[in-house]
Amino acid sequence: MPWAQGSLIDGEDMVALGLAAADACWGVVVTHDCDLANDNLGIEPSVELIVAQPVSSPDGNCRHAKNARKLHLDWEGEAEPLCLELLATRKCQVDKAALASCHPVPGLTLTPAGQRILQSWLAARYRRQALPDSLVERLRHVVQRLERHGKTEAATVVGYWLSFSPARELASDDPYDLDISIVYTIDSPEAEEAAIAIAGDVSQRFAELVEKAKAGGVVLGQCSAYSEEEFTLHDIRHHVELRLDYLSNRAYPDGIELE
Repeated sequence: MPWAQGSLIDGEDMVALGLAAADACWGVVVTHDCDLANDNLGIEPSVELIVAQPVSSPDGNCRHAKNARKLHLDWEGEAEPLCLELLATRKCQVDKAALASCHPVPGLTLTPAGQRILQSWLAARYRRQALPDSLVERLRHVVQRLERHGKTEAATVVGYWLSFSPARELASDDPYDLDISIVYTIDSPEAEEAAIAIAGDVSQRFAELVEKAKAGGVVLGQCSAYSEEEFTLHDIRHHVELRLDYLSNRAYPDGIELE
């Protein structure tokens, strides 16, 4: 089978397979290569994919698997890259036998870095950790600030990681201790300067933004920028990644609006 994780199915084949009503949709194969290669249809009879739509203006908050529900990801081509929007809720399956009559879209490939992002995003749907509701309430305006920076620095900021204590709900008169790590890519020469600027801005305005929420105190220990080489596996194990679309054990009914 010529398929691999990240292969694209064009709109006509999506319609022919009964997976889309119009040929404006693309299919992104998300089944792992090893399972695609397994020709025992009794064990691996189907291929999982996501119905995707092209995006002309990618959202920085949906880059680098920051958002566990929505991903904006590029496929490299001979001309301009193709950016597709993937939604976690648009997964579907197709029989391997049916897909065998189709072929991946030629000339559009997912880079190894892009494939790692795709895999991380797929896993994040099931492994992300919720923050205590009371901490989310207190950080509401801080998160808005980070969202804004994440959108404008989509090409430089990999993500935000939090370390907080205690890891439970607190009454409004008890403060949380918090550290914020802003991780930036090593692929952009402007990334370090941009991440340091974000850290400085958030540090300077942190007390004001927490006070604005009127939900309780948060003591900021540090807000620092780290390259993706400096931020270690040990750090990841002892931090919580700030997933901007799903922050708490309960969802805000109106979402979090940018100022």
